[in-house]
Amino acid sequence: MPDFKRGQVWRAKRPKAAGPFFAPLINDRQIVWVDSLGTTIQYDSPTVAPGRHYPKVSREAFEKWAGREVTDELPDCDWQKWDDTDPSKNK
Repeated sequence: MPDFKRGQVWRAKRPKAAGPFFAPLINDRQIVWVDSLGTTIQYDSPTVAPGRHYPKVSREAFEKWAGREVTDELPDCDWQKWDDTDPSKNK
């Protein structure tokens, strides 16, 4: 059972391209809030449209979606770009 904390970035078990068509990003999720009981998680992601509220999901739903933490692998203050030439880099 993973320990979800604010600021962590998680990659999906099955990553997909998200964001702009000409510069797609990996659909990672950054945790922006966890309730005091740890049952609800709010996140930011390239899948969240600009100007929209950050989605909230149950811990169980987030665990089902999450594959691994990638916080330390990301470029500074940016989302990871989707690599069409070598899909193995998107995992």
